[in-house]
Amino acid sequence: MDFYGGRARRTCAKEKEMVKVSNDCAEMQYLMRINVGDRRLRDKQNLLLVGSCMDRYHDFVKEICERDGGHAVLHICLEETHMNQAGFKIASIVKYSDIKRVTTLTVDGSPHCVQLHYAVEDIKRHFASEIETVHFVIEKGKLFEVSPDAVKRSRHLSKIQKMLDD
Repeated sequence: MDFYGGRARRTCAKEKEMVKVSNDCAEMQYLMRINVGDRRLRDKQNLLLVGSCMDRYHDFVKEICERDGGHAVLHICLEETHMNQAGFKIASIVKYSDIKRVTTLTVDGSPHCVQLHYAVEDIKRHFASEIETVHFVIEKGKLFEVSPDAVKRSRHLSKIQKMLDD
């Protein structure tokens, strides 16, 4: 019997394939299947984490991927993978592969995708204060940069309510 109780685990098509973002960009790999010390991660030192549904927004992924000397690109769907599993894997990658910058790109408004931003900021706060974090979301076909402070505040509903009341 396997971890999933012998049942077939539901997988999205993106877990099974590597998507070429561009000639200058790393292949998009599934987060949960790449080795934490993979040379492609160590060589880039910039990590771009994207929601698996970002294949709809190829141009935005490519644009961000090609910044600052390129990024290793990993995708994950937190609707299918628990945030704790993904967070542990990301933290391990950051430490083992000596990652300097983690950029996160997801759709805006998804309760699943927002967890990826939370996980990255939590890793920075508790385990890797030396890394730079950058956050982007796509809302109605437009790309927005979101500050780490906005990510932090969005975790605290009482702070959001106070901002709305003032």
